[in-house]
Amino acid sequence: MAVSYSREELGRGISLTRIYDKKFKSNCVKIAFISPLNEKTACVNAMLQTVLVTSNAEIPSRTKLTSTLTGLYGSSIGTNCGTIGDYQSVGLFASFIGDDYTIDGEVISVQVVRQLLNCLLRPHLVDGKFCEKYFTLRKQELIDAIVATVNDKRGYALLQAKKVIFEGEPAAVSAIGTVELAENITQEDLLRQHKKLLESAKIEITISGGGNTAAAEKLIRDEMAALERVSPVEKIDYRHNSPAKAEPVYRELKMQVSQSKMVMAFKSDYEDIYTAKLFCMLLGATPFSKLFANVREKMSLCYYCSSAYADRKGTLFIDSGVESCNIEKAKKAIEEQLEAICNGDFTDEELENTKKSLCGGFKSNYDSIYDIMGWYAAQNTRNTAFAPEEINERIAKLTREDIISCAKTFKPDTVFVIRGEEEEDCDE
Repeated sequence: MAVSYSREELGRGISLTRIYDKKFKSNCVKIAFISPLNEKTACVNAMLQTVLVTSNAEIPSRTKLTSTLTGLYGSSIGTNCGTIGDYQSVGLFASFIGDDYTIDGEVISVQVVRQLLNCLLRPHLVDGKFCEKYFTLRKQELIDAIVATVNDKRGYALLQAKKVIFEGEPAAVSAIGTVELAENITQEDLLRQHKKLLESAKIEITISGGGNTAAAEKLIRDEMAALERVSPVEKIDYRHNSPAKAEPVYRELKMQVSQSKMVMAFKSDYEDIYTAKLFCMLLGATPFSKLFANVREKMSLCYYCSSAYADRKGTLFIDSGVESCNIEKAKKAIEEQLEAICNGDFTDEELENTKKSLCGGFKSNYDSIYDIMGWYAAQNTRNTAFAPEEINERIAKLTREDIISCAKTFKPDTVFVIRGEEEEDCDE
């Protein structure tokens, strides 16, 4: 693939990643602030980004800012908020068409990126505070978003399970906080956290797409160089394997749900994350995986049953939707499928099909600007710069012995269940 990747440390905790692929006709510039997860600051950060994206000192109206960007060939500025292991990432991104495709070669990249930087660095303040109208609206939106997490029962189960799985670790914290914390956010909290992020958070800048963004990049460099930063900025180490509990724990939460949810966690210190990803996929991340083919299809114990691997925490998640009366049966069946892989009970065909599926997924990252940005953002957190093809070559060489060896390192840690309040009678 004709993709050019480069990464540069600008100093003072600021990094710049450039990803170029001429097949794309548009560009994306993302500026993210990385800081340790903390329950209160996570909530403030989640709200702060939504306030910043609303307006800026140059265009103090959300309507006018949206209109200005729309007039620049449908450009847009959005927010990004999430967790990376024990860290939170918040910030803004801008999407816009390449300058080569504008009428008369108008250089819109600089105009869009200038507004992005204005939002981040020069927010719209009234008497030294954020606009009260936008402050109130964004706070209520955050509260509504937190309340709404319970509506997605599968996601809610994972969110609650992480509190148990990573108890005492930053990764247990939600990326958006709690209702109580959100309700108590003040103007002073936002202003203080904005200043702190600019001064001391790790700053990750990514420019991706197919257009010439040299002028916009210079603008970014100049603005970053002018930032007042503390020295030294705290170094980020993304991989912190979660220690396995001395004994597996079982926690249960009763709710009014028609379908119980079960999240099982297994932990390992296995070093090669790509072998672990292949093992995870063989276990439960494809329609022909062990969990899908056996626990869901053959045994009909789950409505869904799949696995996911969090490499920065060394943790394997298996989540399932199951009738309450089948929880114990499903748990036992899932453990049996993991044991089967440990014993080498899988065919060469299953392994090869899983390799093809995993490699195909990696190659598909070339299909969009955002996917390839996500790929290299993950590489950056591992201090590597592998292209998808390079990883696919490594995966192709993995043997069944590699998978067995990896599988045996995963130890049971947690079983978390959201159980329906009314017990169900399962048909025999």
